[in-house]
Amino acid sequence: MEYPHGCGFDVKKGRGRDHMIKSVLALLAALICAGPASAQQATIVKSDMQIDGLDPGIKIFVREKIAQGNTRFANDNIVLFLHGATGPSTCDFDLQYKDYSWADWLVKRGYVVYMGDYRNYGGSTREAAMDEPPAKNQPLTRSFLALRDIEAMVNHIKRTRNVQKVTLIGWSWGAMMAGYYASLHSENVEKLVMYAPLYNFNDHTNLGPGSGLQNKRKPTEFNFALGAYRVASEAANTARWNGEIPAENKDEYRDPALPAAFWSECLATDPTSNSRTPPSLRAPNGVLEDSF
Repeated sequence: MEYPHGCGFDVKKGRGRDHMIKSVLALLAALICAGPASAQQATIVKSDMQIDGLDPGIKIFVREKIAQGNTRFANDNIVLFLHGATGPSTCDFDLQYKDYSWADWLVKRGYVVYMGDYRNYGGSTREAAMDEPPAKNQPLTRSFLALRDIEAMVNHIKRTRNVQKVTLIGWSWGAMMAGYYASLHSENVEKLVMYAPLYNFNDHTNLGPGSGLQNKRKPTEFNFALGAYRVASEAANTARWNGEIPAENKDEYRDPALPAAFWSECLATDPTSNSRTPPSLRAPNGVLEDSF
C-alpha cells in the first residue's frame, strides 16, 4: 500500500486485519496531508502553559509546538490533539522516543500543534478527591466536564492565534470527545479525525456492561464502589496492548522498547506515581461511568 506522496510513510502491503489497519492509516494520512506542506527540517519550539478552564478553580494544561519562524496561523494548519481515557496528551501525542512524536511530525509539515489535558489528567488541575482514597468519592472527569475543558482549549487557540476553526484529532475516548464537541460546535471545527473510537460497543473488554466494571446486581449500571479514579501500571497497560496485537511475537509488530518508553513518559506526568509500588498512573473514572 502506498501512502500519499510526501507524508513520510513507507509500509509494505499487508493482508487481513493488518491490511485493514494500514488502510485506516492511509485515509488518516490523506486527510492530514491535504493540509499545508513545509520543510521537514525544522527547529521545533515547545511552550507549556496552564489556561483558565470554564469552571472556577480549574486550570487546563496546554502544550503548543510550532516550527521556529513559522508565522502562518490559519484554519487549515491548526491542530488540537485530544487524549484517551488513561494517559494524558503529552505521552500519547508527543512521545520523545525515536521519531514517535506525532506532534513533531505535523510541526515539520507546517502545522501549529496543540494538545491539552482534561481536568484530573497530566498537567491540569487535580481536584482534592484525586488525593483521597478512590472509594470516598464519585467518578471524576465525566464526559460533559471534559467537553468543557475542550471548549476552553479551543477558545484559547482561537483567541491567541486569531483563527475561526481548528482541526481536532482524537484518539480512543478522545475520538469520542472530539466527535461530541464537533456535534455541538461544528462552527469551530475545520476537520475531525477520530482515531480508534469506540464502535460495536456490546461486550467491550474494558468498558461498559460485561467488562467487569458493572454492578453485579444491576449489570447495566456502573459499579460506583470503584470510586473517583483508578491506578494503572506498566504491566497492565502493556498486557492490554499485547492483546490488541494479532502477532504471537509482539516484537515483530512493535518496537520492543516502546512500551517502557511510553509508560515512563506517562508516569512523569503524575507527581505521585513513584509513591506506589510498582509505580502507577492515576486516571479518573468518569469515562468508565459514562460507558454504561
